[in-house]
Parts: sequence; C-alpha cells; structure tokens
Amino acid sequence: MMNKAAPKKQAEKGVNTSQIYALMKKAKSYENHIALGRGDPDFDTPEPVLTRTEELLSRSKPASIPVEGIPELRKAIAERVERMNGIKVDPDTEVIVTNGGQEALFLMVQSVIEKDDEIILPEPNYNTYKDAINFAGGIRVGVPTKREESFRADPRLVEEAVTSRTRAIVLASPNNPSGAVISPKDHRAFVAMAERHNLKILSDEIYDFFVYDDFEHLSPATLPGARKRTITLNAVSKMYAMTGWRTGWLVGEAALIEPIKRLKATINGGTSLISQLGALSALQTDDSVPLEMKKALVRRRAIVMQGLDRINIPYGIPQGGQFIFADISRLKMGSLAFCEWILENCQVLLYPGATYGADFDDSLRITFLQNESKLEDAMNRIEGLFKKEGLC
Repeated sequence: MMNKAAPKKQAEKGVNTSQIYALMKKAKSYENHIALGRGDPDFDTPEPVLTRTEELLSRSKPASIPVEGIPELRKAIAERVERMNGIKVDPDTEVIVTNGGQEALFLMVQSVIEKDDEIILPEPNYNTYKDAINFAGGIRVGVPTKREESFRADPRLVEEAVTSRTRAIVLASPNNPSGAVISPKDHRAFVAMAERHNLKILSDEIYDFFVYDDFEHLSPATLPGARKRTITLNAVSKMYAMTGWRTGWLVGEAALIEPIKRLKATINGGTSLISQLGALSALQTDDSVPLEMKKALVRRRAIVMQGLDRINIPYGIPQGGQFIFADISRLKMGSLAFCEWILENCQVLLYPGATYGADFDDSLRITFLQNESKLEDAMNRIEGLFKKEGLC
C-alpha cells in the first residue's frame, strides 16, 4: 500500500464518542488490523471462574435481588478489600454491588455533588467522570500533570484548585489513561488536604492488581482520618478479565453507602444474579491466573515502550494499569488525524489524546492488551512508516 502523507496539525476541540466509534468501525474494515485502543482485556475469563459460576447457577433459586447485592458476594468483596487493600468493612452496611465499574462511578459521583458543586480531578483522567459530573450539574476542575513526571498528581497543585464550592477529589490509581500510580506519600498529603477542606475522596482502584516495578498501591481509606470521607471503587472486569460480566462495587462507611443505595434502587435495583454469581466465583478463586496476566502485561508493556523509544516518541512511564500515554507534539498533527493516518497506513488502531480533552491533542493512548507477537507487529509497522516518512 502506498503511504498516505502525514496530515498537518488541525485545531481540534476534543474527540467525541461518535468519532471514536467511527475510528473503531474503520479499523474493523481492515482484515489484519491490530487494536491498541479500547481497554478491554484480551485474556479469557479464567476457566475455574466459568466452572464455578455454572455450579452456583445450577443451585440458585430465582428470588428478588437485594439492591445492595447478594449477601455472599458482599461478604466476598469485604474479604477481598481487606486482603488486597487493607480496608475493613461491614458487608451488611458498607458494601454495594453495581452493574460494573461504570455504574459504580456514576453513583459515586451523584452521591457527593449537586448542581454547581465542584469535583477536582488530576488530568488526564477517565472520560466517564466528566459525563457523570455533567449529569449532576456539577463542575469538573482539572489539575494538570506532566509527562516528564509520569503524570504524577501533585497534591500542592490540587489544593490550589480548592474553592468554597469544592466537594470532592477523584484519586484514580493506577490511572486511565496515563498509568500513573499515586505514591503513599502523596496519598497521605491528599488525605490531609481533604481533612483541611472537608472533602470527600473518590478512590478509583479498578487497576489495583496491576502495579509494576517497585511502585506500591495504597488505598487512601486505610490512612488515619480518611475512612469517614472515602468511597472506594473496584470491579472484577480487569483483574479477572470479566469486562462483559458487568459487576463492580463501592465500599465506604454506611453513611456514605446509604445514599448510593437509594440512588441505585431508583435507577435499576439489584445487579443481575448471573453477574453477581460470576463475581462471587472470581473472588473465591486464587490469584494464580491474574498473576500470569500481570506477568504477561509486564512483558507487553516493555514491547510498546521499546517500540516508542525506537521512533522517538516520549511517554510517561506506566507504573500500573494497561495503558501508555505518549507525546506526539513533535509531529505537529492533531491526535485524531494522527490516529487516522496510522490506521490507514499501518492498520493499527490507537486512541487520540483529544478523547480526554482538547489539552491532550498532542497525545495518544496505547493499550498493551494484545499478545506479544501482535504488539511487536504493530510497533514494527509504525516504525516502518516513520522511517519511510523520515520521522525517526
């Protein structure tokens, strides 16, 4: 195929959902395309989880589902968050099961803000927070981070953004899309800041199992003074490759969970029994399969990082999660135009940084959720295009 010329930089206000879906649809039109865009794990749900779920379903009796989730799953979640995160919760009053992390996020945000209230988020951050805040009539206050610092959320800058209307801060660690992990020191600073200004902490820990190198995951709810103001989010989607099962949860003191329970009762009631039994099966299995996933992700991460190094594209070191946020500013083209150019010439799907706001039009997100041979092929294709265009 003849290479199409690299486009000039275009002014972009951000990339919307319809543009992303159009990009994904176009990618599927190429028989040999490699998708490094969406954040869905390519691993299969562990076989023991499937087997155990079938057993539980065969013994289950149809009944009304509690809004907060079936007792067995809430107990398993409480045991998981104590074992993994050091958070001790009462499964009867301090756990609520949700339809995936998406609903958990939405309910969490709706429960802490009203119209014109502010929530502070270090940026870049997961887009659904913007949508949930807008739905509540709230105001999203973004605090910039630096690629040179691997997108570290700086507590000093966050505190400077606090106003009389601020109600909460979002601490997503590991972060999507940057892969940044908040250090224990910074978490302590965030908790102290939240105490000073009487703020809620929304702790998104959905990638907590996938932390790399010597970086450490810490749940802020374990720190002195944080328990009464922290809502912690998680799900089975990433650790157990169960995105389509749609099961997540929120934990926090009863005073924080009760309004969330009322919201959920109004919106859709209890989560599907099948999904809950699947999550219960996952939480009752050992960590051997997720550990193998983690080892694979470490190898995959290295392949993408090495490929970016070869074409002189800088990035923040992904300390956790499943993404790399890279800087394409030297190429002088908008992120959507860049991704379209790469797709047309290399049949590799990447995500434009402008998906996360116009300030990130010089960036792109790359997932490492394909097997090693596909990742090597994708990075080699991109390197070949860069060499032909004299870009590396």
